[in-house]
Amino acid sequence: MRRLIDRPIRSQDAQDLLEGKVTAAELERKAAAKATAKVVERRLPINVNARAAKPLGLAEQRARCRWQRPLAAILAEAMAVNRGLYERLSRSVRGPDWNHPEIYQATFNELWEATKKQIDALEIFCRIEWSD
Repeated sequence: MRRLIDRPIRSQDAQDLLEGKVTAAELERKAAAKATAKVVERRLPINVNARAAKPLGLAEQRARCRWQRPLAAILAEAMAVNRGLYERLSRSVRGPDWNHPEIYQATFNELWEATKKQIDALEIFCRIEWSD
């Protein structure tokens, strides 16, 4: 364990300058390069595409904030998730242990019925042409 008295009081750059390892000009160039790198990082948008490396304008930022996913896409995703679950359930699904198979069977039956009802409801809901 190091004692506090063994630790240098100054930063590593200041210590190197005092010991003559670097010059003051080199330290200034290093600090300036570090400062400009931070400024460049702050100016970049959060999502930088390969084709567009410029920051978004105010109108583009507002449009991105107000954009809502289309209802048809939300319904299609819900339908796909439920159908995927239904397919997985139709294959064999096993409980963690078979000490209480009646509990697992009851839970499985409830999930099976709920998934089937949700798929039926989504199919009925998708028949209507909804508008946002």
